[in-house]
Amino acid sequence: MPFDLDAFEPAYKKWVAESLPDYRAGNMKEIIKKYPFVAPDDIPWTAYNGQPSDQTFAVATTGGLYLKDSQPRFDTESIHGDVSYREIPKTVRQEDFGIAHKHYDHSLTEQDFNIVFPIQRFVELDAEGIIGKLTDTHYSFSYVNDAASLVKKTVPEFISRIKAAGVDVLFLVPV
Repeated sequence: MPFDLDAFEPAYKKWVAESLPDYRAGNMKEIIKKYPFVAPDDIPWTAYNGQPSDQTFAVATTGGLYLKDSQPRFDTESIHGDVSYREIPKTVRQEDFGIAHKHYDHSLTEQDFNIVFPIQRFVELDAEGIIGKLTDTHYSFSYVNDAASLVKKTVPEFISRIKAAGVDVLFLVPV
C-alpha cells in the first residue's frame, strides 16, 4: 500500500482538531496515541550498489539543526511541525549550530553534533579517499506531523536539489 494522501489528509485534519488542546498543554503522549500513522507494506528499499570510492555522498538529519547566525529556527510551536529544511555546508562547526526540535534530548548533540549529523566523519572519509566525493551542501530537517505537505511540497524540491548536486548516496540520520 503506497502512501495514500487522500486517506491521510482527512485523518490528519481530524487528529489536529482533536489533539490541539493536548498539544498546547504539552501532553505529547496522549496525542501520539491518536496520530494517523502511515504504515505502507511496499517500502521501496534500494539495495546499495556500487563502490563508495566512485560515488558522491550527502548527509541529511532530522535533528532540527540550523545555522544559528544565518538561518531561521525550525517552527517548534506548531502542531504541524516544520516541513522546511536547512542547507548546511560541509565546513560547519559545532559552535555554528542551533537545535530546534522538541522531541529528543539535545544534551549529547550539544556536545558533538556528529551524533545526529556525522558530517565530520564523512569529511574524513572523503579526505582518505574512501568515498569518491562529499557534496558541499548537506541538509537538516526537524520534526514533521504534516506528512501530506512534506510529501507534496518539500520532498520533490529536496529530491531535485540532491539530484542536481549529483548525489549518488544520501546518508539519512533519523532522530
